[in-house]
Amino acid sequence: MTSNSHHEPFTALADVYKVSGLSQYSAKLAEQLLDFLYSRNWSGSQMLDLATGIGEVPCWFASQNVRAIGVDSSAAMLKHARAAAESQDLAVSFVQADIRTYRPEQPVDLVLCIGGSLNYLPSLNDLSAVFRVAAAACAPNKPFIFDLQTIHGLAHTPAERILSEGERHFIAARSTFSYETLSLSVRYTIFQRTTEWQRAEETHLLRGYPVQALQRLLSSAGFTLEQSLSLDFAPITASANEDMLLFVARRT
Repeated sequence: MTSNSHHEPFTALADVYKVSGLSQYSAKLAEQLLDFLYSRNWSGSQMLDLATGIGEVPCWFASQNVRAIGVDSSAAMLKHARAAAESQDLAVSFVQADIRTYRPEQPVDLVLCIGGSLNYLPSLNDLSAVFRVAAAACAPNKPFIFDLQTIHGLAHTPAERILSEGERHFIAARSTFSYETLSLSVRYTIFQRTTEWQRAEETHLLRGYPVQALQRLLSSAGFTLEQSLSLDFAPITASANEDMLLFVARRT
């Protein structure tokens, strides 16, 4: 017998986030980002990861002797983040909070928000609020790096994907993009078996934002946008059709 239930985003998905492969992008990018920062003569001892999820990013930085803080609104995701840090004996601080209203205790040397998390914000006002939080957390002349799925990337998301399947799990995603609202609806279906098969579903809504709007919002928050990069850290051109972009800003 299979039971079925619908959950809030990142509730049921938290338990299979790693096995589904959804955490691989951020984990890989974290390693690349540290090399990128050192190539730019970054020096720092503390970092903040906004929308940290299961904590792959702050755990990596902590393993490299950078004091790390991860912030996320999902208790289910943070449960896995804390377990990961504990299993690796890493001193990472995790805080459950809305990244739009989080109040940092002290400035840090690096603020990150990667993994396409900003696409989950429903409006430009919410995006601006996160930029202001990042500015409050970022020490003067230190970097804020974030990524964003482009409208092109959201529109070209496959309609159906099997993320992972095994003897005790099956995870699939069905996506629909609206050109009218520039938003992507993703419905995750998760089957897990313990004594019997359990089915859970979550619907996630992601919004695309014009890249041109970001510079104005960053400037208002107290940042200078230094670089827009592809995921291989190459500068983008106006004609580039990238699915995901990296933005490097500096606190003024």
